[in-house]
Amino acid sequence: MSNKGKGICLSLGGIVAFIGWILYQVTFIGNAENDDIAALMENAAGETVMATVVIILIIIGLPMLVAGLRGIKGQAGGTFETLGIGFVTLGVIVFVATIGILGTHVTMADKLATYMAGAASTDPVVAAQSMDAAAAAQISTGAVQAFNVAAGNIGSLLWGAGFLCIGIAYTLNSSFKSIIPAIPLGPLAAVVGILIIVSVLIIDPTAGSSTAGLVGGIGFAISVLWATLVGAKLATASD
Repeated sequence: MSNKGKGICLSLGGIVAFIGWILYQVTFIGNAENDDIAALMENAAGETVMATVVIILIIIGLPMLVAGLRGIKGQAGGTFETLGIGFVTLGVIVFVATIGILGTHVTMADKLATYMAGAASTDPVVAAQSMDAAAAAQISTGAVQAFNVAAGNIGSLLWGAGFLCIGIAYTLNSSFKSIIPAIPLGPLAAVVGILIIVSVLIIDPTAGSSTAGLVGGIGFAISVLWATLVGAKLATASD
């Protein structure tokens, strides 16, 4: 892959995935906690089109970023760089493999809305059946959400560990400068790793998923900035 191709994959892939993540957070999460199934389903109801857009953006953007990241392997060299790229790649595999769960949430949310309408029926039989169906929908969605949260935490830890290793590698072994030379790539990547790891292991259990999501989101945004800085430099360099 040419330097221009690597740069485009790194910068554009990160931006595309970040847009998808922002849309996901704004539309489907909002202020809801991860275990607030009722609020999550309320947010997801009727959002089939948005879910499709989010899924497409993420499954296109993240693999592009990984392709660019793997293309620049050797820029820092050493064990830490290899580990970092490997961890980020595994994190992306987890994210891409589980993003389809969003479609399930939307489907179950739409069904729940139908069941709740039936629960208001004047026919006691219809109302009872609808209430049972609504309860079953919430239980099944809760089980899916529990898996989704666990997978998301694993993916986030892999992403964070990957950028922490990349940060160490670029600090110790690389003189490569980004499109803005004053911004040190090594410490910047290390900050990403620390923020995301802390958000999952410390903030989420103590302060809640909303605060953890905010801190982790800042970390993800900085990782996209890192990829954009490196990608822009490569895209403007001669092969």
